Amino acid sequence: MTIFPRTVPRTPRLRPSIRRRLIQGVCVTALTAVVVGASGATTSAAPGAAIEAPVAVSAAFTGLRVGSQGSDVQALQRALIAAGITVPGGADGVFGPATRQAVVAFQNARGLSATGDVDQATAAALTSPGTAGTSSGAVLSVGARGPQVTAVQKRLVALGVYLAGGADGVFGPSTKRAVTQFQGWNGLEQTGTVNAATATKLGVGAPGAGSATPPATAPTTPPAAGINAYVGLAQGARGALVKDLQTALQRKGLVVRGGADGVFGSATATALKALQRVNALSETGVVGQREAAILGLGTATAPPAATPSTSQYLGLEVGARGPAVKDAQQALIAAGVPVRGGADGVFGNVTKSALTTYQTALGITADGTVNQATIDKLGLGSSSAPTPMPAAGSTPATPPAAGANPYVGLSVGSSGPLVRELQTALQRTGLVVRGGADGSFGPATRTALIAFQSVNGIPQTGVVTAQGAAILGLGSGSVGIVNPGSGGNVTLARFPVQGRCFFGDTWHDARSGGRRHEGVDIIANEGKLLYAVVDGEISKQYWDSPGALAGNGLRIAQPNGTYFTYLHMSGFAPGITVGTQVKAGDVIGFVGNTGSSATAHLHFEIHPGGGAAVNPYPYVKAIDDCSNTTPRYQSSFA
Repeated sequence: MTIFPRTVPRTPRLRPSIRRRLIQGVCVTALTAVVVGASGATTSAAPGAAIEAPVAVSAAFTGLRVGSQGSDVQALQRALIAAGITVPGGADGVFGPATRQAVVAFQNARGLSATGDVDQATAAALTSPGTAGTSSGAVLSVGARGPQVTAVQKRLVALGVYLAGGADGVFGPSTKRAVTQFQGWNGLEQTGTVNAATATKLGVGAPGAGSATPPATAPTTPPAAGINAYVGLAQGARGALVKDLQTALQRKGLVVRGGADGVFGSATATALKALQRVNALSETGVVGQREAAILGLGTATAPPAATPSTSQYLGLEVGARGPAVKDAQQALIAAGVPVRGGADGVFGNVTKSALTTYQTALGITADGTVNQATIDKLGLGSSSAPTPMPAAGSTPATPPAAGANPYVGLSVGSSGPLVRELQTALQRTGLVVRGGADGSFGPATRTALIAFQSVNGIPQTGVVTAQGAAILGLGSGSVGIVNPGSGGNVTLARFPVQGRCFFGDTWHDARSGGRRHEGVDIIANEGKLLYAVVDGEISKQYWDSPGALAGNGLRIAQPNGTYFTYLHMSGFAPGITVGTQVKAGDVIGFVGNTGSSATAHLHFEIHPGGGAAVNPYPYVKAIDDCSNTTPRYQSSFA
């Protein structure tokens, strides 16, 4: 037996008053890159000092397009960000669809030909004086003090960013962490310093400019007269219309950090993009006609959707992305087939599994790709409704008669054990039911149910339907959408964290860049022991570096391909390296706060068979050991 020394000092336990705020969004999943100059060299500065922005060369940008990679692309992305254009994923040096979209946005804003490729005119506009929106190269960074720091801190708090210590006018580590988190939410380089681009997004004056007053009006084009007053609302807008929008989003079960405050900031944009994603709309973060209609804002009705041809669906398979994939996913959901994660437009293993299930049930060649028979059955490219999934051992089923399932028909005013089970099932899908499973069907339960119906393509009535009950696994004929069995034969032999600790079910909570949370966050003091949950091999290690997402971390893999991911660790136990064989219960490292993290915790994932992640909450909840504070030092490898 080997006793490992504690290498990281313990920190005080978090106040209970902030636990609930952290449970909902501890991990900030924004992909970032190390800050480098156009030449590829890193830059640094003394605390609080001003630095010069990197200089891009027009000729280096010309000809860049989708598929380009390298330092020139990274410099291009930084120039776009400095011009106030959001680049999801930040300056990662890869010219993908997100960068092309940012280039198109810049070209439209400058009246250039919106090709998405960087021609000479676009390159010249990006490198001309004034592109960044300010000539100041000053930054606020760790060590700065005064009213400008206070103004930045107040804006961060108002926009829903957790800031330990509040607006105290001192730019310390907690302010740097909050700024980094805000930059990640908005596709900015996560430098942790307030430069011109960050100040613009925050709505405060550029460092050194002397002004910290947020803009009074939205930097958007007003909607055309007579269409809908809400259409065109975007980040930066303020007033009663924005408050109506925020309230409507909350009624759909979406979280708007900061509440309905009438200020359209990054939190409101995140909630709006989540609504757009689950309704298979372009994630622009701007209110359109269809968004207004879905939210019941104004009098405009949603325009009829264009009828696509069937050719765009034929042959869709794993790896495909885009509107055609969203259409197929929505059709599967409407047919009664659960697609975990909803219609996100990404054809992954989850979509393939759902498609194969549908094909098998209807006697179609079950190859997991969209063939012509599948197109016909799902009604893709036509006005026909999808052929519903048949009940087990029968022909395609029609909705069950009222009363066949005791959960069908539950609505506001209902109460008792059935309602409690409904509320519990909704919470297992990751939805928030304010008040918990209290057995009383009130407005909070209705809001959560409507959000669930929206994601699964069910009419948003707020009343339990047969299809909804089946997806939730309530009553007879249930298929379930979130349960431990969906992960195959995964068994945890040991809880991963030394107590005391706490955690909640935040599976698929919205994250920046359109991503969703794919793990469980177990919050514990820094330096607490981390244990191997199974016998296996260390197959990968992550190392913390400036701008890193994961921080320090590792994977434990089993022979069948299943692996378990640990992130944000402070460090590794002695003897832990790639290839090390571990036993369940072995100490493999220590709880930390590295990478994109708001507090000390473990981000834990489960990937059955080496595929997509499944919700780990039911697994860790089943062996919850957060009350056990006794260290268990065990090593089978040192």
